[in-house]
Amino acid sequence: MTAFSPAADAAGPLNSSVNGPLNGPADGVVNGPANSRAANGAAVAPGDTGRPARVLRRAAAGALVAGPALMLAGMMTCPPQVSDSAADYITSLARDTSLTELSAMLLHYGLVAGALGALAVPGLVRGRKGAWPTLLGALATAIGLLNVSGAVRDDWWRMVTGRQLPLDVAVRISDTVDGSAFMPLWSGTELLAFLGLLALSAGLARAGVVGWWLSAVYLAAFAGMTLIPVQLTYVVGAAFSLLFLPLAVAGVRLFQRERAAA
Repeated sequence: MTAFSPAADAAGPLNSSVNGPLNGPADGVVNGPANSRAANGAAVAPGDTGRPARVLRRAAAGALVAGPALMLAGMMTCPPQVSDSAADYITSLARDTSLTELSAMLLHYGLVAGALGALAVPGLVRGRKGAWPTLLGALATAIGLLNVSGAVRDDWWRMVTGRQLPLDVAVRISDTVDGSAFMPLWSGTELLAFLGLLALSAGLARAGVVGWWLSAVYLAAFAGMTLIPVQLTYVVGAAFSLLFLPLAVAGVRLFQRERAAA
């Protein structure tokens, strides 16, 4: 109960002393311009905090769509190689440096965009169903993709060694680097990204955000990556890009949520 309620007014002289002249200056301070500014600030604050949140969600949605698109562009510009041997890989990178660098840059920023956008995907889930698979999948995806994005730098030094050193020396350097004791702690996170994307798509399907078809497409693309010969550069690139379809679909859903809430 406050001094401004009807019940408090019935208190008589005591209430008069509270609301009377002695309280005037204090009341002026409370209800004056400063308080008006505070009240206005309190009213504006939710809008101010909501706007950055909306911008971040839209940026995340854009990253989720841009990431797979950049990955597709990066895979379509990969220099063709005869086989998956280290020698043929280095030879393909050294053959056309402009194409190698373009592909590497597209793949790098595609992976970074996908990793950052993945952190917003759990926000699509409402309720308990699918919440944990989506959350854990998003975290695993972000960690895996960020690690793999750094591995793209290998294309540069392999390209340079392939151009400036005899091929057998370049291959020996490549094999030595790949055989380093702690290298699996970095390169091994690629599998973490693939498992994370599967968990993410399954979690979204469980939550009813997307259909189970998305998980089926992902599994088919993953199987295709293990069966398609590396010589079929563009087919391999298309299959690899489909692995990131869950991120693109999540980005579209996030855009739709934002449009509906606007």
